[in-house]
Amino acid sequence: MIENLPWEEVAGNPDKYIQLLEEKDVELQRESFKVRQELRLVRQVKKQMQIADEWRSSGIPDQRQPHTDSEKAETTTAASGLQAVPRKTRILRLMAQDPLRQWKALEVANALNEADKIKSVRVAADEPAKAGSLIKLPNAFYQYAPTQQP
Repeated sequence: MIENLPWEEVAGNPDKYIQLLEEKDVELQRESFKVRQELRLVRQVKKQMQIADEWRSSGIPDQRQPHTDSEKAETTTAASGLQAVPRKTRILRLMAQDPLRQWKALEVANALNEADKIKSVRVAADEPAKAGSLIKLPNAFYQYAPTQQP
């Protein structure tokens, strides 16, 4: 396109060509947007067709059943006959064993054999931290907060 510009006219009136090129740029952006939207839709159709093919060959999968931690705990405690200890209580008991130690959430999760549930451990540690049972230090460290004697 640049090779087709009449350079003598461009030099004589660059503002005219700036405006024309900006209009062309806006038009191309609109067209490009439309193409991207159509491409997205075609990809969605392709994905749905792949799913339908898989269902035809393997059958429609069963509906997913929610499997929560509380159900696992109930099953485990019912089988063993013991009462499950809440995660917050286990965190507090662990950290009370060494009140001066500063713990990362990953260390707590590892100590509780819940390394795959680090986010849940972090959330569980935040609650006692807000209540004052734990101290949340900079850089996401936690420390046991000894109870104050009146």
